[in-house]
Formats: sequence, C-alpha cells, structure tokens
Amino acid sequence: MKRKKKQGGSQPPREKRVKPNDHILINEFLVRKGESSLTSEIISYLSDHEGERFRSVDLAKQMGYEESRHLPGFWYVLHKLQEEGVIDKDSKRSYGLAGEEFPTYEDVLVQTKQFPRPDKKHYSVDTTYTGTITTHPNGYGFVKVEGFDDDIFINANSLSDAIHGDDVEVLVTKVPQTYQTQQSPHQRCEGLIVKVVSRKLRSVVGTLKRTNRKFVLLPDLKKILPEISIRIKDSAGALDGQKVMAGNLEFLKNGSIRAVVVEVLGDAGSSAVEVSAIARGLGIDETFDDPLLKEVASISDSYTEEDFRDRLDIRDKVVFTIDPVDAKDFDDALSLEPLPKGHFRIGVHIADVSHYVKEGNLLDIEAQKRSTSVYLVDRVIPMLPSKLSEEICSLNPKVDRLAFSIFFKMSPQGEVLQHEFQKTVINSKRRFTYEEVDAILNAGKGEYHDELKNLDQISRILREKRLDEGGLEFETQEVRFKLGSKGEPVEVIKKERLASHRLIEEFMLLANRKVAEYISTRFAEKGKMAYPSIYREHGSPQEEKVAILANFVKKIGYTLQLTGKGKNGAPVVKAKALRDLLKQVHGTNVEFLVNELVLRSMAKAQYTGTSDGHFGLGFEHYTHFTSPIRRYPDLVVHRLLFEYESLRKSRKKEPLRRLKEIESKIVEICKIANEREKSAVEAERESIKLKQVEFMSAHIGNAYQGIISGATEYGIYVRIEDLAIEGLVHMKNLTDDYYEFDASSYSLVGKRRKRRFQIGQRIKIKIFKVDMQRRTIDLVLE
Repeated sequence: MKRKKKQGGSQPPREKRVKPNDHILINEFLVRKGESSLTSEIISYLSDHEGERFRSVDLAKQMGYEESRHLPGFWYVLHKLQEEGVIDKDSKRSYGLAGEEFPTYEDVLVQTKQFPRPDKKHYSVDTTYTGTITTHPNGYGFVKVEGFDDDIFINANSLSDAIHGDDVEVLVTKVPQTYQTQQSPHQRCEGLIVKVVSRKLRSVVGTLKRTNRKFVLLPDLKKILPEISIRIKDSAGALDGQKVMAGNLEFLKNGSIRAVVVEVLGDAGSSAVEVSAIARGLGIDETFDDPLLKEVASISDSYTEEDFRDRLDIRDKVVFTIDPVDAKDFDDALSLEPLPKGHFRIGVHIADVSHYVKEGNLLDIEAQKRSTSVYLVDRVIPMLPSKLSEEICSLNPKVDRLAFSIFFKMSPQGEVLQHEFQKTVINSKRRFTYEEVDAILNAGKGEYHDELKNLDQISRILREKRLDEGGLEFETQEVRFKLGSKGEPVEVIKKERLASHRLIEEFMLLANRKVAEYISTRFAEKGKMAYPSIYREHGSPQEEKVAILANFVKKIGYTLQLTGKGKNGAPVVKAKALRDLLKQVHGTNVEFLVNELVLRSMAKAQYTGTSDGHFGLGFEHYTHFTSPIRRYPDLVVHRLLFEYESLRKSRKKEPLRRLKEIESKIVEICKIANEREKSAVEAERESIKLKQVEFMSAHIGNAYQGIISGATEYGIYVRIEDLAIEGLVHMKNLTDDYYEFDASSYSLVGKRRKRRFQIGQRIKIKIFKVDMQRRTIDLVLE
C-alpha cells in the first residue's frame, strides 16, 4: 500500500554532514575564496562585533557561509587564526578576538636569540622527551623539558588528552636549525603528546553555568581547556553563576572532566569572592582543620617558671616594635642601650615561635605545608592560626613575650664588635607605626626619640656599607588600596618608602646575615660534615637576560657596562655596573621601568641547603631568621641555631645520624617553601591586579597623566603616574595616523605626521574600557 504524500509541498533534502578534515572540500573552498581573503574577512567581522562570542557554525552562517561544504575550509582558517593567537576559543567553545594579555616587560622587548644554544641540550627529531605542559587559552601548548634550549610547541590537534600542568611524554617532530624570535609558534621546536605521565590538576576554581540537567564549570584559569561537568547532585547546593572550587576530578575517555563541588565561595563578581578564588586557585587555604584548632586552643597564653627557664629576662628594658599601620602580627622588635666609649648594645628580638611549634607536631606539619603567610589586598591568610600569629607569639605591646634575641655590641661607626644569641623574655613598651617613627625623626623629638635617632644613624651607616660592598637598592612603585564595606577599592594609595622602613630593614638584614655567617662558619670542620641549615640564595643575573637589558637601556639612551663573557659565551654584568645604571636613571621618567627590568633580569632568590651568597644584597652568607610567624624556613633556622648552640655550650657534638636526618629534611622543606612562596607572590600580584582593574572600572572616561612604559607592534603601554596602574593604548585606537613600531628605539612613529611615542614620554590618556575577566585596562589618548 502506497503512502499518501503530505500536503504542503516536499521538505528540502537534509544536507549531508561533512567532516572537518575533508581536504578536498578545504582545498576547493580556499582556491575559490582565498585563505588571506577569508582571514581578513573573519578578523574584520569579529572586530566589528568586538566583545561578542560565536560558535564556529553560527559565525560561518552570520558571515554568509551557510552551505555545509563551506564549513571545512572555514574551520581550517578559523583554527589557524586561533593557533596564531589572533582569535581565541573559550570554555564554551565560542570564538572571539583575542583579548590583550599583558606580557612581562621582557616580552615587550625585541631581542634576537640564536638557537640552538651552546650551553643547553638540543632536541632531536623522532625522539621522545618527558616534560611539563603549559597550555594556552587558544588551544595550543608548550612542553618544558629541564635542561633543554627551548620549549616544544604543541598544536591544538597534537595535545591528545594532556591538560595544563601535566607531566607528559612528547615526540619531537620538527627542530628548526635557527630561530630569529620565539614570538611565533611556527618558529619553534614542534612535537606531539604521546602519553600523560602524571596529572597535576587536583582542583579547579571557576563559575558554574547551568545547562539542562547539569552544571558546566567555567574555570578561572583559562589554560584549563577541557569541558568540566558537575552533576546537580554533586554541586553542594551551589547556584548558577556562583564561584566554586571543584575537586574529586574524574578524567573521562572523551577528554572531558567530571568534578564535584567541594567548596562554594559565593557569587562570581563579588570583590571578596574573587580574591578568595585567586587564593583557592593557587592552592592557598584560608581555613584550618578542627584537630589543629583544638591543639591551638590547648596552648596557654600565660607563662610558668618552666617557660622562663634559661631565658634572659629583659622585661625592664626599653623594647619596641615598628610595623605597618594595619599589621596584625609582630615578628620583630628592637632595643638600644648606650655603652661606654660611645658604643651601643643593640638587640634584635624575634618572636620565639619554636617554643610552641615543636618539630613533628600537628602545628609544625601544617606550617611546613603552608610555608608562608599570604598577604592579599583585603586579608592576610596566616601560616599559623590567629591565636598564635596575632596573640601568643606576636610581640604585642605591654605584655610579656618569649623571644629569640641577637645582641650586637656596635661602635658609632656601625662596626659589629661582638654578638651573642640568647633566648629571652621581653615586654614591648611601644607599638610604633612606620609613619609615627618617621614623624619623630623629622621633628627631632617624641617618645623614645634618643633610641630611634641612634638606631636611625647606625642603620644609615650599615646601608652605605652594604651598597659600597656590592649591594643593590631598588626603587619600585607599589600601591595599597582603601577598601569599601564590600571590599571594593575606593582609593589607590602609592606606598612611600620612609627612613623608618630602611631603619628596620638594615637591622633585620644584619641579623639574618650574622646567623647565616655564624652557622656556616662556626659549625664547619675540615673533613667533617658541616652542620646543615637553610639559606636564602640569590644568584647573579641570568646571562641571557643581561643582553636583553643592555640592549634595551642602550636604545633609550643609557649604558650598562658588560664585563667580558661567561663560561657559555654570554655577557656578564657586575653589581657595580647595575648600581651605576640605577644611578643614571634615578629621578627620570624611566626609573621605575629600568628598576623593574633589572629586578627581572636577576635570578630568583630561593631557599637552599647551601650558603652560596646573595647577589642583590652583596652578602657572602644570608638566611631568613627574622620572620618565623610568617615564614617556615625562619622557624627551622631558629630550631637549628638553638640546637647547635645548646650542644656547643655543653661541649657536645651533633651525632652524624642527626646531621643526615636534618640535611634530608632541609631538601624537602626548601622545595615546598620555594613552591609556596611562588604561589603566594602570584596570589598577591593577581589580587592587586584585580583591585586595580576593579578601581578603574568605576573611572571609565576619566583622564590621567601617564608615562609610556613600553612600545610594541600592537600599541603602547602607559603607567598612570598617580596610581601606578598600567594599561594599553591599542594600535587600533591610535586614529590620528598610521603608526609603525620602530625596533631601533622602542617607539611608535606616525607614517605621515612623524609623531613619535617614546618610552619615558609623558602623555595624557583616558580610561576607555576594562575587562574584569582578563584583568586588563584599555586606554585611549586624551
């Protein structure tokens, strides 16, 4: 029996589904349309719809490519633009113009590098290596292999199921003979992921988006590329649009991730919630477990005779602290007593945290895991619970406190004639702020003026000696924020470096230096194992960055004297040359920029088990001793110094087995401390950037005076003078002429009118727009 035809005409036949990699259709389309023509068309369309996002099929249709046979060629060009970083794809698989990510200052500079580098290992084609992958929001990635001359570029189709941070095996497929620059992925070593060795991703912070019967988590860290789904029953009651931390990650075979909400942070966009998200995203926990808090609660805030045994009682002496106005924990205090012949007995008193946090107890395990307190714009996340950090251990005024003190007998010329270490009990007579001390010094009168004046004079002598002997001093611009009731920034205040800051700094440096010097020399015997300790090492500037720095300052009219070449043929710079450069730029418009570039050219200071010196300070031996409330390495150094000194005074030696045990522990402690310090610094920097962008979002359209701090092919960076906030004037917003980047002078030059935008030049700008998600600020000329 024949079926009757439906009335109303026949339905059009459904188009056959096409494959994205259909090379016949790709070639046919590109020959007819032209790749460069379509590239320009896509960029032009997305520029006209800036801020909007499109799924690839929707974008093709809106641009008039509705037939399915057009799609493979359209996708080919779209994905190529994504790989090149011109456009990007977000976690919803939607495309738009790539936002402006602020690079580091080094990235702003144009520097030719020759590869392969003679001082590093070189890759071979068809060889497999193991390294760590860093992915880019645009879908590609780079694998860093320790000891090799370059990172390996992995295009989007070669990532396999690797995720940002994974340890992976990568097969190298291409090794160019030389490179002119690392800016383009196509000029680097290339490879493909063959195996994920280990997953590093344990939790993800992001915003929930409800889709049908589940949530999709949009990660704050855009480098996390796979889709992350959360079942309603696993959402811990979180709502659409809320910021959460997800854990219990399950990596599915289709490349996506299933997760469970482990903490609801609050509504996305809220000032306080966004700062919490920064901390959680970097593995920084604001809470302490109940068993630990019970242990802390059991610690008495009163003392017994046993607590004071073998301690020097100096509660009757004048001891005071000098700290920021908003400080909650007080690690250090100072005292000064006059001696005959114009000499002084100066005491540096440090909170005796080791009296409470014993090696191996719950507090110690937690403190080692955290390693550092974290100072964000609106809060402090302490290494130790507040009962210890702000009360029992803190050297608060008018209360008895236990300390580990170093006493220096010093001449009026700042010479250390004698020093001794003592466990003490003190009673701080005054809690000064930096501003209060500065006011007393300037006025020539006030509470404890004589003590402060003498300390100030000696600190100035110590500083001059330190700089003469190879130390460096940097002038960088830092800001703090006045916050509203909801945590929103209502005022940006540039931090001012006062004489009182330098006073405290010099005596803390002296204490740290003497402790390091004492342990590394007093307990070292020829032919025997040295007594291990933790040191703060800072190597000389990285050779490859010295050339970049010298090249940059030369082009803006300054000189960095290089002295020959190092072992690997790279230029070498001495501390004196860097000091001379800093003097040259002092007081100029580029002072802050050059100071930051010099800082960034240096090796990163780190904790280590060897006393290899501190280049930036010019010290042969250096450690951290003066902040045990907020830094775990300081706490360990306290324990070791007391242990070694106690044995020395009783004429005993440390057993070899114990020395080996300490040495082994120090390796792990330094590793964790360096990792956690890096996270803490990043969290602080990101929270500042968040508040800067948040502040500027309320001042769109306002005009400010600024200084050009960088010039690139895509625009000029401008730092607003009064706020120390930086933004970008994009090339497309320089509309009075067609500008070209002049690499010889790091400037932009107008083709017709020859107007030049030069680093260090003062210009007036206006806030054009901000992107809270990317934390960027767009400027236009006023």
